[in-house]
Amino acid sequence: HSRLNRGVSALRSAAFGRKMRAATSLLRRVGGRGAAAAGGGTLLGRRWLCLPPHSLLPMPALSPTMTQGNLVTWKKKEGDSIEAGDVIAEVETDKATVDYEAVDDGILAKILVPEGTEDVLVGTSVAVVVDEAGDVGAFADYVPSSSTGNKAELAPAKPAPAPAPAAAA
Repeated sequence: HSRLNRGVSALRSAAFGRKMRAATSLLRRVGGRGAAAAGGGTLLGRRWLCLPPHSLLPMPALSPTMTQGNLVTWKKKEGDSIEAGDVIAEVETDKATVDYEAVDDGILAKILVPEGTEDVLVGTSVAVVVDEAGDVGAFADYVPSSSTGNKAELAPAKPAPAPAPAAAA
């Protein structure tokens, strides 16, 4: 009887190991996109394992032909509560400047793309949202990696033009 129990335990252990390897492989192939949307972590982004549940807000496609846009201004700041329907930013598309509205409630924990940034690809993570105000501080030093949905290098905001030299009198 004990020999049978040992055999069953070995089979269960082997099956569990295969399932874990398959899950690990799947997470590596997905690159964390599904886990990021669910607010969880991935094996590739190990630092996520210590972060509280969160969502990454993507650069939206605000017109049928939009492939990239300019993040003109943020209407909310880090730490602000947002509700579904709130305007959180203004995005300039290839045709117009359009409001970016929040889809869900939460707290804006981290702005990943500063206002004035140009040529942000649709789908690039632009901000982090959390459910609890106490979780905002955990994202103070957060920097997205390529596995979090950022698809391109961001063009820095254009510097302000230098003032003209004063004319000599």
